[in-house]
Amino acid sequence: MRIIAVGASVTGLAAAATLADAGHEVLLVERDAATPPSTLDEAADGWARPTVPQAAHSHAFGSRGVNLLRDRLPDVYDALVAAGAGRVNLADFPPPSLGDVERVPSDDELNMLTVRRSVFEWVLRDRALSRAGVSVRHGATVRGLVVDGERVTGVRLDDGTELTADLVLDASGRKTAAARWLGSAGLPVPEQTSESCRITYYTRYYRRLSPAPPGPLNRGFGAGGLWDSYTAVLFLGDGDTFSLSIGVLPDDAELKALRTEEVFTAAIAATPLLAGWVAPGNSEPISPVYAMGGLDNSSRLADPDGDPPVGFYGIGDSVCTTNPAYGRGVSLALAHVFELVDLLAAHPSVDREQAAAFAGASRALLAPWLHESIANDRGRAGLWAATVAGERPQPPPPGVVTFGAVVAASTQDAEVWRRVAQVMMTLRSPAKLYANDEIAQRIGRALGGGPPPQLPGASRADLVAAVRAATEGRQAA
Repeated sequence: MRIIAVGASVTGLAAAATLADAGHEVLLVERDAATPPSTLDEAADGWARPTVPQAAHSHAFGSRGVNLLRDRLPDVYDALVAAGAGRVNLADFPPPSLGDVERVPSDDELNMLTVRRSVFEWVLRDRALSRAGVSVRHGATVRGLVVDGERVTGVRLDDGTELTADLVLDASGRKTAAARWLGSAGLPVPEQTSESCRITYYTRYYRRLSPAPPGPLNRGFGAGGLWDSYTAVLFLGDGDTFSLSIGVLPDDAELKALRTEEVFTAAIAATPLLAGWVAPGNSEPISPVYAMGGLDNSSRLADPDGDPPVGFYGIGDSVCTTNPAYGRGVSLALAHVFELVDLLAAHPSVDREQAAAFAGASRALLAPWLHESIANDRGRAGLWAATVAGERPQPPPPGVVTFGAVVAASTQDAEVWRRVAQVMMTLRSPAKLYANDEIAQRIGRALGGGPPPQLPGASRADLVAAVRAATEGRQAA
């Protein structure tokens, strides 16, 4: 089968590699005209991706995606390890408050890779383009679809060129123009829903200079926490690199100065859990501060019982985006790609039955994580907004298990911790955590004596004071 994939970032590249392994021919159509770095070192030092804004930010490569790479694209997995990616099993890093935790067989699935997004994508690209049948066309922007009756048979580029294929995949990400393409072609447009994540991220990359980690790694793949008006997380990278990301409300005027390097450093230094990582002599910055906002939990999933487009399938962020704070984007994209590859093997005819089957599989895979992200973001944003306003946060409705409650209980109950890890790594559905009677009872017992000690972060007052002092110092310099 000849397949066109619109977009040559992680989702498109993974689809091309996997589809080529299944015997298909794949053309990647990429609107970025810039020539990608020719070497891994060039990519690692700063691969500018103006069409992929999230590429400059911290990434967690979670268990579902890592396990899929290991099992379905082993050459990519091996190349990442050879490029310096660290291998982590979260069961080796339970909360110290749990004492000795006895391992169970499912713990072997809690695998992660610690690697920068630029290195991950460069390696994936290198391996995908090494396959016979995979090619890429740079500097080509898709402006519309070529159709034959009700079926999509290709794409139309901005210069008027028409490219034909048996199947077109939309891997162009959260800013996809698919609705416009479908509408202009007279085809049904899937309903779109969107709700703001109510968070803005600031990220900076570093190289560790100290011989040992200069701070605790309470998350295995890094360290971090969520406090009353912000979150700050460290992500280990390949080699001795790491990144730090701070998340705040988009309208938190006191913290908008985090985009400047001096203020960003001051905010990390004011967070005791992470301060050691930016202390003089322990690390050196290797990037500016990157900012990213305008994030939504959104769905453009086709209705399997409706009239899904035939021959045109969205994959990854092009059909569903969730708050990147949960680190699931790559795992869900890879899982979605393999759902498609397996479907094409079982149902190779491009017809309505295939379209409905993929729409159903897509909804079953992605919708639970979308709903969980929306619920968790509402709770977290409500807490932050109340703190900023100097008000008392509203408690959750009786009987509702919240993200904050399960994380707090996970420091007191090993089974709750394991279930939290499995859900965060997309190995189990959210219902196995939030709608499970046994877990709810365990949470009640774990928190019966009151909340556990908080991770060492900054209070709202201390954080604002640090930001103001750094801002004033910068202005006076």
